[in-house]
Amino acid sequence: MPLSEIDISSFRPPDLNSSTLFDPNLLAAFKMAVKEFMQRIEEERRVRIQASSLKQSIKETEQGESESEPPLKFCRIEEEIEEEGGNPLLNFEERCPPGGIDRVIFYSTTLRGIRKTFEDCNGVRFLLQSLRVRYHERDVSMHKEYREELWEVLEGKVMPPRLFVKGRYIGGAEEVLGLNEQGKFRVLFEGLPPVDSSTEPCEACNGVCFVLCFNCSGSHRISTPDGLWSECLYCNENGLIICSHCCC
Repeated sequence: MPLSEIDISSFRPPDLNSSTLFDPNLLAAFKMAVKEFMQRIEEERRVRIQASSLKQSIKETEQGESESEPPLKFCRIEEEIEEEGGNPLLNFEERCPPGGIDRVIFYSTTLRGIRKTFEDCNGVRFLLQSLRVRYHERDVSMHKEYREELWEVLEGKVMPPRLFVKGRYIGGAEEVLGLNEQGKFRVLFEGLPPVDSSTEPCEACNGVCFVLCFNCSGSHRISTPDGLWSECLYCNENGLIICSHCCC
């Protein structure tokens, strides 16, 4: 019986002259409640272990299927596309960001100010990486022009993440994850080169896509001959310039 349902008035109060300070019946009830609590904790732990084992088993099964042949649902989607004789990208609105006609452009942010936005960007990025998709990420928090570029393409002040494939607007996190769950996401990248695992990160920026401005050393300001300071015209608001080796 839970302690909240026990009639406390039925137990005697502590007697300092007694060899047993508390009523034996009260101690027995407390021990029983503790025992039931521990049994419930153990049962919950056992359920978690079983769920974890089941999840791992499903993951290993899916990995085994991916190594041998595509899962059945992907085969069906591809068969439907072949029967229709169309390009799945034609179902999406044509909105091409600069330089995105034959690329995958992913607008994101690395700022943690808004937790959901940050986690949504991580989710889409993880999905692209798991599918080994070669994409170009444009961090709006690192470069103001990327943010203005995104707003101009979508004609509004939208928040990342936003994904574009070959000049077609796929959507944000909700749309991308929904397409993946339906098995309709991977087929959007047909014809695009996959990521080469042997390729090392750019030696200039180490994959960050930005380097410090050489004119102002990242301070975004330079001294003038008259001893004053002026804004550096070669870098962005963060004192960075786009890497010319990997982001041209």
